Amino acid sequence: MSDLTDNSSLNRAKREVKSTLIEPFRQIKFGAYVISASVAFVLVVAVMFVLAFYEQYQHVMSLFNITDVKDQMELVTNDIFYRNAIAIGLMLVGYIIGMFIMVFKLTHRYYGPLVSIERFVGEMTEGKFRRRVKIRKGDELQRLTDLLNTMAETFEKNPPDSKK
Repeated sequence: MSDLTDNSSLNRAKREVKSTLIEPFRQIKFGAYVISASVAFVLVVAVMFVLAFYEQYQHVMSLFNITDVKDQMELVTNDIFYRNAIAIGLMLVGYIIGMFIMVFKLTHRYYGPLVSIERFVGEMTEGKFRRRVKIRKGDELQRLTDLLNTMAETFEKNPPDSKK
């Protein structure tokens, strides 16, 4: 087993570049789903915030009985309003960037090993029992790849009967 770990670490630099380019559309699709759901949630919250702000605005205008639209806007849109609007906008941008980074890392930790396992199973069905699954240390599905490699060792020693 340590031979597999050593061999995997030798291929690590090569594999990182390759795993970035392996079927990127599936990774992008997964990321788009997660980020879309997050952005939809943020937009719903933003709409609720704007509606609450508008209701509060109407309440304040009725209390002060201000009828001139220009005076109303000056009362509401002051430096505090702009500072908070900029802060909320920056937090939204930071959130989207953070989600993108998280999705990118998670797809590499989960999807990368799945691609390796898929290729391994394809070669096993072709009778290539010397093949082993190699994934980066720290990737998810490590236990599954260990079991698949054990299965491959068993098949290499005692190939299954191809006649049924």
